[in-house]
Amino acid sequence: MMEEEETTLPWWNPESNRFWSILFMVGIILHVVATSSSELGLDAYIHSTYVTVEDGTGEAKLDWGHTRPIDPESSDPDYSPDVGGRYWAWHAWLGIWFDFMGDEVDSIQTGAIMLTALMLFAIWRSTERLYGTEAAARLTALASINPALIFSAGRVYPEEFMLIAISIALMALILGLRTGGKSMPILWLMASGAVLFGATVKGIDPTTSVLLFILGFTVFAIDGSNELLIKVTRRPHRAFIASSSLVVLIFLGFALTAGEGSTVSALRRAPLRFSSAVFFSLIDVVLIFMIFGMVLWPFLKESLASSTTLIDREAGLLAAVIGGMTTAIVLYVASLWTHESLLWNAEWPWMVWTMGNNGRYATMLMIPCFWYIMRVRQLTNGGEKRNPNQVRALGSLGVLWKPVLVGICLILPLSFFAAIHGQTSWTSEAAEYLSEEMEDGEDFLFISDSTLGMHWLYSFHLQVDADGSRNITGHWRADTTDWQDELVNQTVIENRGNLSDVNWLVISPDIQVELEGWNISKKASAPLMNGGGDWTIWSK
Repeated sequence: MMEEEETTLPWWNPESNRFWSILFMVGIILHVVATSSSELGLDAYIHSTYVTVEDGTGEAKLDWGHTRPIDPESSDPDYSPDVGGRYWAWHAWLGIWFDFMGDEVDSIQTGAIMLTALMLFAIWRSTERLYGTEAAARLTALASINPALIFSAGRVYPEEFMLIAISIALMALILGLRTGGKSMPILWLMASGAVLFGATVKGIDPTTSVLLFILGFTVFAIDGSNELLIKVTRRPHRAFIASSSLVVLIFLGFALTAGEGSTVSALRRAPLRFSSAVFFSLIDVVLIFMIFGMVLWPFLKESLASSTTLIDREAGLLAAVIGGMTTAIVLYVASLWTHESLLWNAEWPWMVWTMGNNGRYATMLMIPCFWYIMRVRQLTNGGEKRNPNQVRALGSLGVLWKPVLVGICLILPLSFFAAIHGQTSWTSEAAEYLSEEMEDGEDFLFISDSTLGMHWLYSFHLQVDADGSRNITGHWRADTTDWQDELVNQTVIENRGNLSDVNWLVISPDIQVELEGWNISKKASAPLMNGGGDWTIWSK
């Protein structure tokens, strides 16, 4: 009967498996287009530098200076802490492709395509193992067209890696709760390993992450021994609130004790600005990237209504993960916006627009959110005793098929835009010119506004001197500094790099300069998406 119904449904109906097959193929094409046409994102250039410099010098550091310099308007190559193994997993992945294909942009973009394939397989296999083949295929198709994931893939950001880690960790946890017995310790170890792996992708302290993870899961594993725990762990809404509240308390502890230069210390340095940042972060992370971007809104009413009536440990676990991680992301993004706005003396709240794509961190919650939806449907459509593979967790949408179709149609234009537009910059052309014209041992000075100035400086590194073997140093100054005095009169200022070896200048668009003894070697226009205007390269 189901096969007869399937053949009579139009291809554009979400009740039809053909709809999801077509959607998946569209998603694959969009990922290929994104990774083929986009330039690297600024963070990708930063992490590429860590990898290539470590290969060349043995030290995992930014050899042109830290992206958060002591003087916020200038670079200092002497201030560049070694990150050690903080980003071990992500740097190892990038390093594989550099070793295999060379220190080129194309190398890690090839790796991005492979990462997309691994992510989609991880989503499909883990969901299929827990909630059935049909649900797995549909969730995988939905993930393939997610605008934020396409955006991240094109720019070689690690969000897809985080989805792999959370898929494995949560699958192991849920299987442990379902099966128990002798297999549980192995599954716990597998989940802890995935958390450790995910932490070293995003640069989060791995020890703290694993300890908090073990503590949280232990509560769910032993809840049968305590009546109070049962009232929290098996009631999804209570688990959500408890987990979120715990994260707030932990965050406040770190924010009040962290050093002045840390991101989370922004709370005590600018409490009013941070409070408004939390509001903007809620809109960005929860409303835009989660509810709208993941097409969660058609299922909200059903899921929220069930959260207060269900009594289920698996649903409680998923609700706790969603509550804790959503709260952590919202607070972190708010801290980041506040910290960076103070660092760059940027106008508030326009900084939110500049860094609004940080809400993409929420994509790692796509798996727990939809698994919670599936678990709710599994319980309400036949009870826990039924085989999960027999429950159509994302099938039989009923009256929801129209909202789901509308939700997908609303994000598809954004998906196409993320794939076709991609990252653009004028610095790649400038870097190519410098790479060809500069002699080994020379320095260049990059002039731009203060916002993300150091990040833009490192967009030159991979092409100009990837592993440091050419002994070229790039310097940066904000256009508001008296950089000409440093350059012409050889003035040395504390916490700023020495400009005495600078023979080349790169001037950002719309910055007017006049220099005696210097000539314009190259002049070109920046892409319209980067604001347009002419940039110039000067030489002695």
